[in-house]
Amino acid sequence: MNEIKEVVNYGLEDKDELYDRENRRLYLNDEVDESIIDSLVYMIMKYNREDRGKKSEDRKPIIIYINSPGGSVSSGYGLIDAILSSVTPVYTVNQAECCSMGFLIFIAGKKRYSMQHAQFLMHDGSTFNFGSVAKVKDRMEFETIELEAMTKKYILDHTNMTEKFYDEKYRTEFYFLPKVAKELGVTDYIVGVDCGIDEIL
Repeated sequence: MNEIKEVVNYGLEDKDELYDRENRRLYLNDEVDESIIDSLVYMIMKYNREDRGKKSEDRKPIIIYINSPGGSVSSGYGLIDAILSSVTPVYTVNQAECCSMGFLIFIAGKKRYSMQHAQFLMHDGSTFNFGSVAKVKDRMEFETIELEAMTKKYILDHTNMTEKFYDEKYRTEFYFLPKVAKELGVTDYIVGVDCGIDEIL
């Protein structure tokens, strides 16, 4: 995993060496930050350019393996937008943990897979605001009204959670395992239960 982490910071000219281009396998094995725009989003766009003119069902899917504690909301949504707008199907795999923003990225996958002992975390996130009282208030209003409303709609649209269930859980540290994730429509398949590992290789 350290090897992957080291190459994330390569320049754009080196990106062909980051991943297995033929098999379209990408990795998010750290906190979500601006580097994902330069790596994962770049590769998703690159594959869509290569596939231009092909129907979605005729394109080789992209698989993103995730093991992330979460991180930047803006960078995370940048990746989510790339996944959702990709004509080439993007599948997500929870290798060990998909927490906070990692959870939000995971549920963007067209097909979602979880390892048997992986974990998920949904919560209301953290905020770090500095500056004058007025500017902090403006930022807090944006985060607690617009951003929370956007995130709520996104989660409800991409899972089987009811609004009542979401409202009860969102302000807690809601950790859950793959069996519950499947019941909630968070994951489609549990590897080793619903499908074999060959499906995500």
